[in-house]
Amino acid sequence: MNEPDAVDALTRLGLSTYEARVFVALQRLGTGTASDVAEVADVPRSQVYGAAEDLEQAGLLEVQQTTPRRYRPVSLDAARDHLRERFEADRDSAFDYIESVQGELADPDENREAIWTVTGTDAVADRIVDVIEDATDRALFGTGDTAFFPDAIRDALADAADRGVVVQVVSEDEDVLADATDAGLETSRVGTPMEPTPPSSRVALVDGDTIVLGVHDGATETAMWSANSRFASVLTESLETWFANELDV
Repeated sequence: MNEPDAVDALTRLGLSTYEARVFVALQRLGTGTASDVAEVADVPRSQVYGAAEDLEQAGLLEVQQTTPRRYRPVSLDAARDHLRERFEADRDSAFDYIESVQGELADPDENREAIWTVTGTDAVADRIVDVIEDATDRALFGTGDTAFFPDAIRDALADAADRGVVVQVVSEDEDVLADATDAGLETSRVGTPMEPTPPSSRVALVDGDTIVLGVHDGATETAMWSANSRFASVLTESLETWFANELDV
C-alpha cells in the first residue's frame, strides 16, 4: 500500500480526504504547524486548519496552543481505537435506521415466484446459512468438497438440529462426512455419483419449498435460490426423491 492507498482507506473509514491527508502528513512529521503540513500533504494551508480541528474533535490529534499552533497525532493504537469506535457507531446507526424501514414499501407478493441468483463463495454460504436458520421441519445439505462446507454452514445446521429440525448432510466425500459427523450431524453417503459429474458445488434443500443450488466454474461460484415458489417446491421434491433413491443410509 502506498500513501494514496492509505488516504483512500482512511476516507472509507469516515475521514474526509483533507483529514486523511493531514493525518498521514502528521504521522510523517511527528509534529508540525499548518505550514509544515501543507508542504508535506496535498492540502492548502487554509484547509489544514479546518481538517486539524475536525481531527482533534475525532480524537486523532493534539493541538499545542502556541503561535503558530502546532499539531501532533495521537498514537497509532489510540487512532485505531477512535476510528474503530467511530466506524462502528456510524455502522450501527445506519443499520438501526435501515432495520426500522426495511420492507415498508415492499410488495408482499413480489417474492412469490421469484428465482434469485447470488455470486461469490462467501455470498452463497451466507444465503445457505440464512435459509437453514429459517428451517422449521427439515434441511438437507450436500457437497462434494470441504471447501464448500465452512464452519458457518456446519454451525447453522447444528443449531437447526438442536431446535428439532431433521438435518441431513449428504456427500460422496469422506472428509465432508467426517466434518459433519464431528459436528454431531446425521450423514448419508451418495451411493451412485451422477455421471457425468455435474458442475454443482453445493445444494441446500429446506422444508420442501426452499432451494439453494450452487455452481462453480473453476473460478467463481454462483447460486440460484428460490423460496415459497412452485419452482422451488418442484425442484426440491425432485432432488429429495433422487437423494432418497441414491443414498446409502
